[in-house]
Formats: sequence, structure tokens, C-alpha cells
Amino acid sequence: MADVARAAGVSVMTVSYAYSAPHRVSPGTRARVETSATALGYAGPNPAARSLRQGRSNSIAVVVGEGLTYAFDDPESSRFLAGVASVCVEFQQSLTLVPVNGDARDADRIRESAADAFVLWTGVSDGPLLDAVVASGRRVAIQGAEPDSLRARPDVDQVAGRVHVVTIDDRSAAAAVATATFAGAARPAVVSFALEDEQEATVVHGPALDDVRFPGARQRLRGYRDAVEAAGHRWADVPVAVVGRNHRQDARPVIEELLGGADAQESAPDAVVAMSDQLALAVLDVLTETGRSTPGDVAVSGWDDSPEAAQHGLTSVHQALEEQGTQCALLALGQVTEAPTAPWSLALRTTTRPERP
Repeated sequence: MADVARAAGVSVMTVSYAYSAPHRVSPGTRARVETSATALGYAGPNPAARSLRQGRSNSIAVVVGEGLTYAFDDPESSRFLAGVASVCVEFQQSLTLVPVNGDARDADRIRESAADAFVLWTGVSDGPLLDAVVASGRRVAIQGAEPDSLRARPDVDQVAGRVHVVTIDDRSAAAAVATATFAGAARPAVVSFALEDEQEATVVHGPALDDVRFPGARQRLRGYRDAVEAAGHRWADVPVAVVGRNHRQDARPVIEELLGGADAQESAPDAVVAMSDQLALAVLDVLTETGRSTPGDVAVSGWDDSPEAAQHGLTSVHQALEEQGTQCALLALGQVTEAPTAPWSLALRTTTRPERP
């Protein structure tokens, strides 16, 4: 910068203003600075150094728990990130994605991030990652069910002012959609998100919910169990297909195991609730290929009320994910200070049976 100042015949401060506050420099002086900088190969002040001096990077980091490609491939993820991005545009913030893999390096990725604030998206649970995010001292917004450890921290009062949770009432929503889906069913079943880290796809029966690691999945399973028991069934008898990843194609093998082939219809489930529309669409794929109808043979519901759900007539839980992304970003930037419980509703369509009069 000093060389540019000498070449342009101005002070170092004037060169700095030409880049950081051009309204404070006359057009002629700014032109001389730019000409001298080009001749000397100077690209301008180092933004990292400027951020260090200011103590801010003017950026939000979104922590993605399902892998980086999930952020772009999954329609619901795209909706959520669009909400975050809209706030970044409004407040002139950069947006970075931090993929985490559930291993020991996740906490290092958080500690190395220069972001001013974090938004945690998809399946956050207690552990080193969450500890590192909270310990960073930066503002944090978590989408989804509240991790158990937040209320148990000794510094809960201090943390409460900068760590916020944006969520719907998962248990109530799950109970409502399961009640609609299981109406008149004899053999209810569930397709669930992962219950633990490094989950292998499997079918279990009536899992012990206190052992479920991820609070969002746990709350939804509690709601499903409420509906199962209200309908007179035993939770211990209910098959639960647990997926390793929330992906329509990846989930097919375990869903095929859950539903059985065309010759297993008499013993197969006759009603299935899925924790996402993508998983519910995988159920519809398998049913179609094995010659079964919906809701005649099997009632099906999903979660998120995506455009694809509407296209396929899929009953689903509606939640405004783009609005939740907006709310998370505003909380992360300190533009709002409270996170009200997000609204939800049921989108009842043709894949579930109408209630009997």
C-alpha cells in the first residue's frame, strides 16, 4: 500500500480510503490510486487482515449435517437456505457452508471458521460439534428440535441470549399426521431418520425413544407413538424402517424390506408415516412397482409439504422452511432476539384415507 501511495502522490490513508470508503476520496484522486495500483500489481487491502482488525467477517456459516451435496440436492434444504440467503443479501453478509461428517474433525471446522455467527441445519445433536459452536461465543441459530444439553449447561442464562432454536412442535405435528394416516389401519409402520451417528439402514420394532440420539427424530417418534397407542396398537409391534440418509433413492432398500414384495401384501404395513416427503415418495415408488394402490392398500404421509408432495397428492406436515431460514439468519445477526415456535399445519391429500363420519 505504501508503494501505491508514493506512486500516486497521496498518503497511505488516502489509498486505504480509496478502497474502503471511496466516497471520502475525490474521483480524480481515486483514479490516480487505481492507475498506480494496477501498474504495481496491487489488488487492494487484504480482506482477511481487515476482518481481523475489525473483529468481524460479515458472514454467516450454515453448518450442514447431511453433507455438502445435500444442501443443493434436497428441495427442502434449498428452501431453507434460500431464506438464509435472503437475509444475507439484505444485510450485505457473505454466506458460507460448513459440512460436518459426525467425526472428531467437526469441532475443528467450527473453531477454524471466521464467520460471525452460525446457523445449524439438519439433525444437530449433543456432542463435540455443538459444544464447539456454543463455546465459540458467537450467535447461533439452530433449526429443529432443541438439543438436550442446552438447558442443562451451567451457563444456561448466558447461552440463552445468543443461542436460539427455531422449530415447530414436532411431537404434536407427528401425532396429528400419524393419527390421520393410521385411521382404520391394522398394521401401522414408520420410516424414520437416523437414530444414532453413522446409522446403518435397518428395520427395528418399537425403538426405545430415550436412546434416540437426535432430538428431532426423537420428538417425531414420540408423536407417532402417541398416535399408535391412541389407535389401540402396541408401539413395540410397530416396524420402523431407519434410513442412513434422508434421500429418496438411498432409502429404497430398507423401504423395500419394510413393505415386502407383491406377495407379502397381507402381512405388510397398511399405513406408513415418513419423516420427510423424500422418504414418503420412496414409499410411493415401491408401492407402485409392486402393484399396490394408495390409500386403498397402503395409506402414506410425509413431512415438509414440498411441491413434489402436492404433485403426488401426498398428505404431509406443512412447515414454512424458507421462513425458518429467514428467522434463523435474523437471530444469528441479532436483528431479532426471540424465536417464537414456528407454525405448522396438516396438508391432507389423497394418499391417506378420509376420516369416517
